[in-house]
Amino acid sequence: MPLGESVGVVVTRRVPPSKWGAFEAGLRDLVRVASRQPGHLSAEMLRGPAGPGGREYHIVYRFADEASLRAWDASPQRRSLLSRIEPLAADAGRREMTGLEAWFDLPPDLPLPSRHRMAILTWLGVWPLVSLVFWLVAPHLGTLPFLVRTALTTALLVLAMTYVVMPWLARLAAPWLQPSAR
Repeated sequence: MPLGESVGVVVTRRVPPSKWGAFEAGLRDLVRVASRQPGHLSAEMLRGPAGPGGREYHIVYRFADEASLRAWDASPQRRSLLSRIEPLAADAGRREMTGLEAWFDLPPDLPLPSRHRMAILTWLGVWPLVSLVFWLVAPHLGTLPFLVRTALTTALLVLAMTYVVMPWLARLAAPWLQPSAR
């Protein structure tokens, strides 16, 4: 894994119906504490369909780099919170993704899209967004020092790509990203 590359993790747990409430409450606490950790970028819980045997939960979280993820994995806060929710669920897997792979929230049973399709979709998100930022925002930053301008511009771009553009594009392009799985 290249140094400094963001890391996305998908954890899957199977939870019986009688334990859904306690599991979700414990998971909310875990996400709340994780969100305060250095390098934490995002966390989401995706509920699978309910069935008589329970429900699969997919927990997707991202850290800025592998060191931040490893620090969180080894933290006493995480171990304590996990000890509350682990007895409520069966482990169904964990998958770590880096770089462009981490932008695409896919259930763990689907293969990752090809890198060329991820690159094309990412470009389709970046190009109009960069154009829009340079047109609307950059002119208002002209008096700031160069490094401050680039820091603000790139922060805006990364936030917009991570939380708005890529989730929307990935949903929109899902049949194209995973043609064999659809």
